[in-house]
Amino acid sequence: MGAADFLLSPAVQQILQLTLADPARQFSAADLAKLCKLALPQVEETVGHLLAHGVLRRGEPCEGQPETVGIDQGFVFYPELRRIALKSFAAAEPLRAMLQSKFRASVQRAFLLGEDTETGALQLLLVYADLAPEREALDQALRRLLKSGALRQHVQADVVPARRFEALRRGDALHARLAADGCIDISPTGPRKPRAAPAPPMGLLARARRRLGGLGS
Repeated sequence: MGAADFLLSPAVQQILQLTLADPARQFSAADLAKLCKLALPQVEETVGHLLAHGVLRRGEPCEGQPETVGIDQGFVFYPELRRIALKSFAAAEPLRAMLQSKFRASVQRAFLLGEDTETGALQLLLVYADLAPEREALDQALRRLLKSGALRQHVQADVVPARRFEALRRGDALHARLAADGCIDISPTGPRKPRAAPAPPMGLLARARRRLGGLGS
């Protein structure tokens, strides 16, 4: 279950994830159904709902072509909607899950710093304590997220040692970005400690010895 599930249906989240990732692009209902892996009637119903509330807008009509829609950047809650998406289904949740499953042994802290204004790529900062995550494995995991559709934007990942992270001071450019409102902490939880094995059941003779020992003390 995602953090935004109480607010937005899964179909709405998938369509918003796609349209927010590429605000200039127009999509037909068939495009959305294919990319989101949803049934066309469900997409048409959801698109109609989002159009009625001003979240999406219709593209310029083109004779002989199906109607297209795109995100309406003039929507009154567009900035808030984009922040909600980044903090949950569109970025933070799939990235945190990936780090948790594959890199929690090496990644100590992780931060989503925002989006590159020129490329639209997500900017990710990873902090490691002892051993840096293998770069090829990290790039491969990010490519898989894109291929699966769990993530719709490319990611620029920077990896720094914990000693550098802890030495940051006010005035450092990176410190300022970490302190900004748009920074999202997506740190994975640390590796779980193995549970201690339960003590074997105490036999009758052992219990008798324990009682006798207590009487003699």
